[in-house]
Amino acid sequence: MLDIWVGFCKQDKLPITFQSCVITKECQVSEWSEWTPCSKTCFDMTTPKGNRTRSRTIKQLPIGSESECPQLEETEQCVSQGDGVAPCITYGWRTTEWTECRVDPLLSQQDKRRGNQTALCGGGIQTREMYCVQANENLLSYLNTLKEKEESQSQSKSKASAAPLLSITFEITEFINLDLRKKREYWV
Repeated sequence: MLDIWVGFCKQDKLPITFQSCVITKECQVSEWSEWTPCSKTCFDMTTPKGNRTRSRTIKQLPIGSESECPQLEETEQCVSQGDGVAPCITYGWRTTEWTECRVDPLLSQQDKRRGNQTALCGGGIQTREMYCVQANENLLSYLNTLKEKEESQSQSKSKASAAPLLSITFEITEFINLDLRKKREYWV
């Protein structure tokens, strides 16, 4: 029907018969990944919680939509659980006893001529040594308990008729001894 009337209308003022448009698409994301292992692999009462994360990826970016893609990573707190979780190794300061109060170190720094005076009035100096040591109380207790449990289980069981499904053995092959000696002097 358009063809019949085309001759009667002006050809330079044709109305637009098409225009561009956007087919909107929402953001599409993948399923969540599995949670990562807990960052805390040992038990510690002072800082008991660690973190774990999971993520997902964008499968389709949003087109023509005002909505944004949802969060791609989640983090939550976690606690290492189970009987097999060992206590964390901690470190602490240990000191020797204070030395006797003396004036010799003070005099040797000031006036050498007074070094032989023994009945001086006033203060002196005491010293002691400080060491950063590994505090193994909880770890040793845990290992002893684990050993006792293992021994009692092996004594109470009769010989098995089949091999165990899982057998784990371990051997401690290296021990790191941190000897961070620091000497401190304190004025009395």
